Amino acid sequence: MTNHRNDRPQSSAPPGGSLQQLAEAVGLLIDWTGSDGQPQSLSPARQREMLTHLGWPAGDDDEIAASLARWRARHRPAAFEQLPPLLIADQGAPWRVPVVDGSGCAFALRLESGETLDGHLDASGCLPAIEETGYHRVSFLTERGDESVTRVLAVAPPRCFTLDDTAREQGEARPSYWGVAVQLYALRRDGDGGIGDLQALAELCTSIARAGADAVAISPMHALFAAHPERFSPYSPSSRLFYNVWHAAPECLFDEQTLSQARAPFSEAMATQATLELIDWPASARLKLSMLERLFVHVQQDEGALAWRSQLVAFRRDGGEGLERHCRFEVLQAHADVADWRQWPQAWQDPGSDTVEAFAGQHREAITFGVFLQWLVAAGLDRVQTEARRAGMAMGLIADLAVGVDPAGSQAWSDPSELFPGLSVGSPPDAFNAQGQSWGVAAFSPEGLVDSGYRGFLAMLRASLAHAGGLRIDHVLGLSRLWLVPEGASAQQGAYLRYPLDDLLRLVSLESWRHRAIVIGEDLGTVEEGLREKLAARGVLGMSVMWFERDGEAFLPADAWRETTMATTSTHDLPTVAGWWMENDLRWRDRLGLLAPQETLAELSEQRRQDRHRLASVCGLDEIATADGSEKAHSDSGDVINDSNDDSSGDANGGSNEGVNVDDVIDAVLVHVATTPTPLALFPLEDLLGLKEQANLPGTFDEHPNWRRRLPAPAPQALNDSAVQQRLARIDRVRRERRT
Repeated sequence: MTNHRNDRPQSSAPPGGSLQQLAEAVGLLIDWTGSDGQPQSLSPARQREMLTHLGWPAGDDDEIAASLARWRARHRPAAFEQLPPLLIADQGAPWRVPVVDGSGCAFALRLESGETLDGHLDASGCLPAIEETGYHRVSFLTERGDESVTRVLAVAPPRCFTLDDTAREQGEARPSYWGVAVQLYALRRDGDGGIGDLQALAELCTSIARAGADAVAISPMHALFAAHPERFSPYSPSSRLFYNVWHAAPECLFDEQTLSQARAPFSEAMATQATLELIDWPASARLKLSMLERLFVHVQQDEGALAWRSQLVAFRRDGGEGLERHCRFEVLQAHADVADWRQWPQAWQDPGSDTVEAFAGQHREAITFGVFLQWLVAAGLDRVQTEARRAGMAMGLIADLAVGVDPAGSQAWSDPSELFPGLSVGSPPDAFNAQGQSWGVAAFSPEGLVDSGYRGFLAMLRASLAHAGGLRIDHVLGLSRLWLVPEGASAQQGAYLRYPLDDLLRLVSLESWRHRAIVIGEDLGTVEEGLREKLAARGVLGMSVMWFERDGEAFLPADAWRETTMATTSTHDLPTVAGWWMENDLRWRDRLGLLAPQETLAELSEQRRQDRHRLASVCGLDEIATADGSEKAHSDSGDVINDSNDDSSGDANGGSNEGVNVDDVIDAVLVHVATTPTPLALFPLEDLLGLKEQANLPGTFDEHPNWRRRLPAPAPQALNDSAVQQRLARIDRVRRERRT
């Protein structure tokens, strides 16, 4: 039997209750284990402060008693009218309706398939087991007998769609798939204006599918701030419900004649931007939007564009109020004196106000242009995914879901009741960051999710899965608990808040099957006991990263890696294989003053030297593993990278016969990861190409060119290099051998 929100703490406190009882009932973690294995606790003062921020005042005994009484009334409804809009149950299991006494109540259930079922709740107040998954409607007859209360009942499968399901469909003995991971903005093609786009992604998919790949994992596609292109971090989006319009590629939809007319005034400037090694986001984004606006005018006015206009009208209708609000926000922000909507005039802060409605009437064309941009991206993604699957990929695109949204963005403005005001997601102090971290993004409120029927959470999943065969959930640990930091406070003043993990996983499983898409959870960092097992039981793949797969200090042999994960060499926040081997990350951290007080570059370099021997040993590079410590690495420029911390800037896709050729190291590491028993291995494009620089250096803003690096050449050209072709062939051969 499954109880509604049964993963939230239940209090058995006497009337009145204590501070700790209220904190535990609300979901604050009073005690937890830190990353160093030491017990941690939340002081009474911080309990009071966090409870107030969470909307449960606890300044004195009277406030505590009132808050606890309100919590009890909310979580133990006395009548069916008090039930939340979405009820969540498990497939094939009786489900107890969470009212104080529901036994014997008459109900009527209408399944998505159209089948109906009438009956009465049993003596325990349970609905009978339901085998059909989906979003059904259930009505309960009230005590008066002449009225009914109707709610949506989500019935979830026991687990997500998995690669085992894919393997069975394809007649393979076991899943052993592979793909590439790419920063979408980094891709290149002729005519992209300086920002990687969906046409470049389509070209990458075509090329990598020929090599046998089954997936392309992309950086987040969430909507950023169209009017403020200086805010370009893909992990601090304006909204996770809509798309980043700077990645739009009209080439995915429109003919060359139409496009040439739109591009003509901007061709020279866009060509200049396309040559840059680092993206100039403000210049490229504004150029691209100007070109797309010209295309939009053509679509609106040209008699031959009727079919496109019809598609746009249908897209706008299907997008509903959410799409309309997002596009209105974009135009409001472009006209506002400040970017943060929380500082706008009061009437502008309410998306349903008459003032906003009047503004929308005055700026109808600009809002429609915003809809046009969203349509371009959605249609482009659909085409890329369709062609990737047609090319033989088992999954095609794997989308990336960020952990939160910018509190000054569209999603927070459009539906603020679902998010926590004044609280930022972060991480507690740990061995890697003594001060902890506050990431500046807002999180869902557990109570807000329940009150809205998980509206924003479901919309977020559906937006990410609409045109993908998989989803990577960043910081999946946040489905269970999040470290929340009050605005203006240090990360040390935050606290863990428990989230309804079981219900969230049920909805993830249901949406996974409805989209037939796999789910990957980024489970790096401090992981609470039992969480990985619970995720695996639900069919959510964890992540195994080369640098962290160890037994003590030694790297794990390939066959010792967990079988319930996605394997990879590195991530966007970590060094590439070449960068790690050449100590590029250490030199960046030293140069920018990011070393801890007790760390020195010399000591870190010595640790890395020892780690290189360990890596060489596990990857079968015996001549390096048994060397006396004087190994030298060569970059493509011919520079020698050794323990003297030479600061060569070349990428490592070449080398000489003297010393260590970094290409050999990269090849060995790629094969090591490919050999693991994981059902999926994803290889960053930077490692396939032997690049040295990583996409993002945590702890920096503009000191390091985060989210700005572009690949040295268009993907089809770069992947056609003979050395890269050999790399891809080895990976494909190893993975295919494991399937049989």
